[in-house]
Amino acid sequence: MADSHSSGLAALRQPEYTGENRCWPCTTVNTLIAVVLSVVVALVASTAAATGTAAGLGFVVFLVSLAAIWLRGYLVPGTPELTKRYMPDWLLAWFGKEPEHPLPKAGDVRDVEPETFLSEAGAIEPCEDIDDLCLNAAFAERWDEILADTPDEVDPEEVRTVFGLDGDGEYEVMEYGQGVVLQRGAQRVGEWPSQTALRVDVAGARVIAETATESWAELDPVARGAVLNGLRIFLEECPGGGPVEMKEETVESCCNSYEVVALICADSGDRVLEQRVS
Repeated sequence: MADSHSSGLAALRQPEYTGENRCWPCTTVNTLIAVVLSVVVALVASTAAATGTAAGLGFVVFLVSLAAIWLRGYLVPGTPELTKRYMPDWLLAWFGKEPEHPLPKAGDVRDVEPETFLSEAGAIEPCEDIDDLCLNAAFAERWDEILADTPDEVDPEEVRTVFGLDGDGEYEVMEYGQGVVLQRGAQRVGEWPSQTALRVDVAGARVIAETATESWAELDPVARGAVLNGLRIFLEECPGGGPVEMKEETVESCCNSYEVVALICADSGDRVLEQRVS
């Protein structure tokens, strides 16, 4: 009986929407719906039964609804897709779903134009054979040299230094799936789509610091991240060799769905860049 009961619950449970994957906006909205549904059932039942019986029926409906939300992640069918499609960003922000680093505002020290900065720093220049921008040959050579000396797992202190982060507190580089996150305590400071992307950023930052020392020193950590994100677009070969491929994909999260352009190392499958398409 116990095994049958457990297998029955397992059949109802949806791991993609519960546990660590639980969408809290979905859970909150569906809990409110459960409250309203229970009140409506109690009111309707009260017209045909005693008040105590109606209240009990409403309570039972509420408990069943909570069980469904706990097991499945939602009560109303299709809630995750509806949340992804219709819930506005400002409402998702209430549940901590906003970007870790908001976009810079005009006049903010983070308000940097990566392409302009990289051009002035001598990192990129007009291509010789096409109407576009390419890496400067000397910069690319130095980038490769430093990248070759950058370990596969970058020291958190090195990351802190190249991004100009506050020295207070202990930083850690944590892996979540294929992604990498720089954390200070419980605070998420920065994130990359792979260890390879982090290595590329650290090496690129060291080259820029050599070629544009003063202008680089003036940028705050968020601006530096924007510049290095822009530099990764020009990566011509993955660390260790192999081509960089561009793909368009749909990224799914518990509460959102959006299109991205991804630069991927063909040989290793490591993501070098993942840029959301507006």
